[in-house]
Amino acid sequence: MCIGMGKAPSPPPPLEEDASVLEQRKRMRDDQNRQMTEDKEDQFEQRVAAYSGKQGRRSLLTGRKGGTGYGMNSNLQSGKTLGI
Repeated sequence: MCIGMGKAPSPPPPLEEDASVLEQRKRMRDDQNRQMTEDKEDQFEQRVAAYSGKQGRRSLLTGRKGGTGYGMNSNLQSGKTLGI
């Protein structure tokens, strides 16, 4: 037990704030939320574009071969390696 220690003083009451300050803070929060939403949408669009291969990279499905795979030189093919 602690003897002689009193109760901690209570915190001071919150300050009265102007309505204009509260409105300004609300506008700032709204602007931040809107900016975050726009950033998320932009990032999503970039990921989709990168996945679909529309940012300068060709994917196997949308490339020149159109999903048929890579071409193989005919002298490299044999019955043992390709199951023919």
